[in-house]
Order: sequence, then structure tokens, then C-alpha cells
Amino acid sequence: MDSKSNNHNDFEQHNLKIDKLTSSNSQLISQLSKLLNQNKDLQKSNKIQFKEFTKAISELKSIIKERNAEVSKLKEQLNKNSSNSSKPSSTNFYTKPKPKPKPSTLNRRNGKGSIKKSNGGQKGHLGKTMLLKKEPDAITRCIPTSCESCPLFGKCKAQVVDSRNVVDVVIKSFQTQYKREQYNCPMQGGILIKGEFPVGVNSYMQYGNTLKSLVVTLSSFGMMSMSRIAETINALTGFSMSDSSVNNMILSCSNECKKQIPLLREKIINSPVVGLDETGIRVCGKINWMHTASTQDKTLLVSNAKRGKLGIDACGVLPLFKGVAVHDCWGPYYDESYSKATHAVCGAHIDRELQGVIDNHNQHWAKQMQKILIAMYVEKKELIAKGIFMAPDTMIQDFNQRYNNIIKKGISRNPIVNVKKKGRGRPKKGKVRSLIDRLYKLKDDVMRFFTDFRVPFSNNIAERSYRLSKKKMQIAGTFRANDGGERFATIFSIIDTCRKNGIGPIQALLDILNGTFSFNFLSQPTG
Repeated sequence: MDSKSNNHNDFEQHNLKIDKLTSSNSQLISQLSKLLNQNKDLQKSNKIQFKEFTKAISELKSIIKERNAEVSKLKEQLNKNSSNSSKPSSTNFYTKPKPKPKPSTLNRRNGKGSIKKSNGGQKGHLGKTMLLKKEPDAITRCIPTSCESCPLFGKCKAQVVDSRNVVDVVIKSFQTQYKREQYNCPMQGGILIKGEFPVGVNSYMQYGNTLKSLVVTLSSFGMMSMSRIAETINALTGFSMSDSSVNNMILSCSNECKKQIPLLREKIINSPVVGLDETGIRVCGKINWMHTASTQDKTLLVSNAKRGKLGIDACGVLPLFKGVAVHDCWGPYYDESYSKATHAVCGAHIDRELQGVIDNHNQHWAKQMQKILIAMYVEKKELIAKGIFMAPDTMIQDFNQRYNNIIKKGISRNPIVNVKKKGRGRPKKGKVRSLIDRLYKLKDDVMRFFTDFRVPFSNNIAERSYRLSKKKMQIAGTFRANDGGERFATIFSIIDTCRKNGIGPIQALLDILNGTFSFNFLSQPTG
């Protein structure tokens, strides 16, 4: 009995334990089910949050990429100066660009040495000094002070030890009066005959052509305002001149100069090499464009409201030109209607763009391209010094090959990324790749200065021709008359052409006003 009772008790205890374990297991299963459900909810929430985080990160990356591109663009704009872009040196402000060897400055340093020139006349410069008259207009004796009150003054024999000369200018008004006379001519039966005033003498009082040429020179060459010119003339001569008188002189001179422009244009069209360019001006507060076609000894400026083909056609040179046209890479110069001309790209523009790639993107191929342009420039100069005016074919082929290799490096360094573009048009290639494509497409035009020795490396001749029009804008801000830009362009075309041939602006305009002007001083084209 005792053993059975013990077994029964053990069985009951085991059953209780089993019940407890079963209950505990049920609780654990229930907890596990809850945990599994919670885990599912967390996984689902994690997936949603992961998607949201992934989307947010992607958007942030896109924003950062856009900001980085914007910062790079702004840095590139900030780094632009006259040495690595088309910006003029006047925009450098207080930050001076570091002097770097540039092909466009090789003519100043012979391909070697520092870009900075020393003061005074440069090596090889033919100096000029002012020539004195054989007989001076006035002589002043320099007598010893002690001799001035001496009773023997004038009795002693004087001896000139040395002399010094002061060259000055005497400005005075000169009035010519024309008196018309009449006679009773006995040879014609006593008929009353009268003299005639010379051509150009039209009123009781008028200004002479010398004064008019001075006034126009002060305006179109000295860049003075009308009121300042009137004030200056009054100070010099005592004439009381109004602003309207100055304006009338400029207008009449412009009309006379305009008669010479067709012949000047014809001579430029017949030239072998012409530099073309354009720059912005303001006329009555609105943007207009000053177009230029210039050679070593001729300048033609034309003001027009349009910059592109219409403005180029208004200049009237490129549509008929059959020589070599030097200009930048601007598209309208390559219009199909100008196919008669051979084109050459300004090396200075290319050099500045390459310098911009170096400064802003640190790409080695651009430095190599600068070096090959320098090498061609120096080689050309050395050949000309030896009396050779054409590069050997082998040398041209060598430079061609080196040029092509550099272009390949540039293309591999700047591949075109296939990006889906929203909207119409082609995706942007960027400034660097666009420059590379231009260098590839216009290779013959870029190298023209080396394959044709008549062609200069840069288009500096054309750029210098309109420089004073920019100075006029700095002083006046705008041409206040509708035809003010046209007047300036017409007068300055004559002035600059004469200056290039050793004729002063006052003399040139005086000949224009006297009706004795001629382009006979221009050399005949040789190309």
C-alpha cells in the first residue's frame, strides 16, 4: 500500500508539473506569436522606412550634386580674369592675375623670359627724338647776374658757352575776313561784276576747318564730352562755343568722312588678311554692336543694332571677302554665305580658354595644347628670321600629329555622359568638352597662323581698332544720339586708318573738311 500510495503521489506531482509546463508552454507560444507579429510589423515598418530613407538619401545626393555643380560654376566665374577668359583687363579690379607665359604675349618676350617688360625702349626699338629748328623763333640771353648792373656791360665781348632749348606751343585765334568786291568792267561795256566767296564760306561768321578738325579730334579721339570740348576751346582761344556748335561740327565731319567709307571698304575687301570682331556699345541706352574689319594699315568700324549675321553683313566686308578672315570661334562668322573666305581662329582666344581649363579644372591636356601653340609660334618666328616664309611639310605633319594626340587625350579625359535630358534639344556637354570639340573641328583654322605665314597668331589688330569705343562708353556711358554710334564709327575709321600710316588725326580731318583727302598713301595689296 505504501508503495502504491507513493507512486500515486509521484504521478500526481508529475501531472502537476506537466500541467504547469503545458501552461507555461502555451504562454510562451502566445508570447512567441505576439513577438512574431511584432517582428512582421517591424519588418514592414523597416521596409517602409528603408524606402523613405533611400529616397531621401537619393534626393540629398541629387541636391548635393546640383550644389557642387553650382559651386564649381560660381568658382569658375570667380576665377575668370583677362588671362583665362575673354574678360578685359579692366574687370580684374583689385585682384591681379598671376603672370603666366601665354602664346599671345610671345611677341613681347621672344618665347623666353618674363612676361613683364622692362621700362623704356625695348630691344630692337628704333628710337626717335624731337628735331629742333635750325633757327629758333626767339633767343634769350643768359647774362651773369653781376654783369647786369656793371657800367661796362655791353662793352665786353660775350662768348656763348652752351645752350638749352625749350619747345613750346603758342595757341592763338586767327581771323580771316573775305571781302567781296564789285567793279564796273570797261571790257564788258560797263557791266557790274562781283567777286564770289570761296566754297565753304557761307555766313557772316563761321568757324574754320582747322578749329573744326580739332573739335572733332577731341571728341572722336580724345573721348571728351561736348561740354568739356566747348570749355576747353574757350580756355585755349577765348571763343564762346556752345554744345550744339560742337555737335554740328561732329555731324558735318561725319557726313564728309562717310563719302570715303565705300573706297576704304573696297580696299579692305581686296586685302589678303583681315581681322574681324565685334563689341557691345550703348546707343540711347540700348545695346548696339560695333563691328570692325581691320588690317595692319586700314580700319573700318560700323555700328549696328544687331550682333550676328545682319550686323556682319552691314559691315559689308565678309560677304565679299575672298582672303583669310581672322576671328574668334563665334558661329555667325562660319555662315554658309561666307564660304568664299578662308578662316583663321584667333590664337589668343584659344589660349585664354585653355588657361581657364587649367585654372578651373586642372587638366593636363590643356597645358600640352598651350605648349604646342607656343612651339609653333616660336618656330614660325625663327623661320621668318632666317628668311623662310613657309613651314616645311614635315614640320607641319609633326605638329598635326601632336595636335591630334592632345585632342584624343582631351576627349578621353572628358567623355560625354549619356544623361536623359528633360525637354527638347541636346544635353549640355560642358565648356571643357565644347572647347575640345571646337579644337577638333576647327583644327585647320587654329593652325592657320603656322601653315600660312601671312596670318597673325592673334586677332589683336581688330581688337585694338574698337578699343577707344569702349573707352567712350566708360566716359559717356552711352551715345545720346540715335546715330551717335554711326558717327563715331565713321570718323574713327578715317582717323585710325590715317594713324596707322603716320598721319595725325587733326591733319586727316582737316583734309577731309577741305575736300583734299585721298587714300593714295595706302599700300597696294600684295596677296
